[in-house]
Amino acid sequence: MRARHVVLALILAAAATPSFAKPPVDYKDRDPDALVGVGPFQHLPALDETATIIVATRADPVGKATRFDPVLTNACRLGDFVSLPLNTLVVHFAVPKDGDSGQAALQIVPPDRRHLLVDQRHLAAPGETYYFEDAAYPSCRVWVGDLVRPRRLVGGTSLPAADPGALKKREAEIKGWPKQ
Repeated sequence: MRARHVVLALILAAAATPSFAKPPVDYKDRDPDALVGVGPFQHLPALDETATIIVATRADPVGKATRFDPVLTNACRLGDFVSLPLNTLVVHFAVPKDGDSGQAALQIVPPDRRHLLVDQRHLAAPGETYYFEDAAYPSCRVWVGDLVRPRRLVGGTSLPAADPGALKKREAEIKGWPKQ
């Protein structure tokens, strides 16, 4: 009777753990239907492992080849006008022979690559090339290629008006506000 229980226990144990079952060695050995949730991201390359694509090397400094744009720089620092981190297009600006400063390697967003640009305020103009330094950081700076006219702030400025009477009207308006 005891031998019969032992044989029955061995049969049940063999049926519960099939002989072909083995623990997976790598994620590729797993059954794709058994995976739940996200995949194994430890096998993906990091973003900084991608090689940069040098679009051009310019002999002139940044200040002579492009125009610094304070409006776009402010929008870049706020995250409204940013080059994507996946953008690997770079332009090298070399220092000229007279020793002028201006050496840089800047991210570039040409007019035909607008999908690399986050433009939430619709500040991009057709035909302009944008150069980014420290994109998506608080120290971001933006230059515009092709030496176009500087853009103006939409909706006015925070500077006082040139008309001295306008300042007095504004002060009277503020004084007329209800007091609490």
